[in-house]
Amino acid sequence: SFLAKVRDLYAHPDAESFDLIEFADGRVIERYSKPQMLGDQIVGRVWSFRDVTEKHTAEQKRTALLQKIAAINEELTHFAYVVSHDLKAPLRGIKLVSEWLCADYGDKLGPDAKEQLDLLQSRVGRMHDLIDGVLQYSRVGRVHEDLVPVDLNELIPSIVDSLAPPEHVTVVVEPGLPTIECEKTRIGQVFQNLLSNAIKFLDKPQGEVRVSCVEDGEFWRFSVSDNGPGIESRHFDRIFRLFQTLAPRDEFESTGVGLAVVKKVVETYGGRVWVESEPGRGSTFLFSWPRNREAVASEHSTLAAACQPVS
Repeated sequence: SFLAKVRDLYAHPDAESFDLIEFADGRVIERYSKPQMLGDQIVGRVWSFRDVTEKHTAEQKRTALLQKIAAINEELTHFAYVVSHDLKAPLRGIKLVSEWLCADYGDKLGPDAKEQLDLLQSRVGRMHDLIDGVLQYSRVGRVHEDLVPVDLNELIPSIVDSLAPPEHVTVVVEPGLPTIECEKTRIGQVFQNLLSNAIKFLDKPQGEVRVSCVEDGEFWRFSVSDNGPGIESRHFDRIFRLFQTLAPRDEFESTGVGLAVVKKVVETYGGRVWVESEPGRGSTFLFSWPRNREAVASEHSTLAAACQPVS
């Protein structure tokens, strides 16, 4: 094959040629040939050979790895939806039966039985929320939307309205928040989880939650602060782990997924999230977000390419 290309090139003196030669021993040689000119005359041919075995092997491994990642992601997507459907179906049945029991036999049940049925419905609701939370967590970094400009001055008040804080809680959104380039659903998840946690755990007669932002070099630094019960420093890392909660689940309905989703979203975009707090003096959750939308778009494209299904 190589000799045939050589003969063809000498039959066409003005032609250039490039290819890879793979040897039986595994070596890969990059071959390039072009005419040698002297003035306007072709007087010969220049050949160059470069050993690119290491580079070629690395590219093959990278391609194989990306294909494997894509196949795993496709399988995970299918698995997540199947699990969601198969787990939610019996939960709906349990909830329906408990509602029938309350409706048909409520007047015959004693206080203890009613309490147990209420507890059952609460557990079913928690399991439903837990499944949704796991699915939400699994989609971050794997299921992508278009990057669009998101005006946080519009998005955050709409999130606050949807959360419907109780009358004793005031949510202050400081003016002048930036417009950032991102997936709108993902940044919405970040603020919804941070705000809902702040509102849920407020223990003061007059609660206040405040959202603000400042420039911090190449990042925006956002903060969501409250005057709630605060968090001991030994729990700072734990609260961002999946399924970890500090308050008893019977006291506050919580899946332990929200802050894990926040962490995963923020880190997917190249930022970081942390908390500053003291017991009894409230908490401030902070996260950084890159201001350079081109860098975000590049990272998004790389992730999207890696997650394409294998044909």
